[in-house]
Amino acid sequence: MTRKKDPNSISGKIRAAIANNPKLRNKLLAKDLGTTSSFVSAIRGQMRRQIIRDINAFPYVPKPELPVVPAMAMKMAIEWAATEEEEEAFQALANAQQVGGSHYKSKAIQPWDYIASNQLGYLEGNVVKYVSRWKDKGGLEDLKKAQHYLTKLIEVNQ
Repeated sequence: MTRKKDPNSISGKIRAAIANNPKLRNKLLAKDLGTTSSFVSAIRGQMRRQIIRDINAFPYVPKPELPVVPAMAMKMAIEWAATEEEEEAFQALANAQQVGGSHYKSKAIQPWDYIASNQLGYLEGNVVKYVSRWKDKGGLEDLKKAQHYLTKLIEVNQ
């Protein structure tokens, strides 16, 4: 069950303001409504995700060479592209907040990003994790852990 959105709430006012002027900056809108720019950014992200869900739920099956997308939804998705401020906020999320050491921060690609992008399972993901960090954290023990997960992966796939 989805909650009904109250147009008189702060989030309702933010949605209305963004719908009327998608290029409105988060800081300015937050100041006008007495809230934080991160809250405005979160609402803008929800709106963007809703547009994508609406596009994906479009009932027509497009021809592969000519995708059919509702023109208004596509226009709104383009207009609501992330601002520089939103991109910075997004980058400051999980990758910037490593807990318990700095053994992943030096990596060009963090293991969990690689694991998620390639849709690896639990066992495969742990092999990648331990092999990625062995020089910076656990040494040979991490390689043995990776070997243990690899042995289990082979066992369950025979």
